[in-house]
Amino acid sequence: MADRVGELAAHYDTHDTSAELAQAVPAGPVPAGEVMIVTSLRLPKPVMDQVRERARARGVKPTALIREWVEAALADRDAVVPMSVIMAAVMEYQQKRAS
Repeated sequence: MADRVGELAAHYDTHDTSAELAQAVPAGPVPAGEVMIVTSLRLPKPVMDQVRERARARGVKPTALIREWVEAALADRDAVVPMSVIMAAVMEYQQKRAS
């Protein structure tokens, strides 16, 4: 990888890309509903380890899984789902995925 970075650096040190940049079309503003905000979240290591494990099992990044959980929790503010129901759904999902 370091070789590739060196190759790229050498290329751009010796080539003018201003014409390509001048032709670039700006992407435009991102719609308000699609803007992503970065935040910091502190979790105990054992909790984060479990998040990583579940994310790996689903084939997604831990941050994507956490975002999904937050969005699901906010989807219906009045709905309270007992943890036992959530854990049962997770177990069912894992069993289906394993078979």
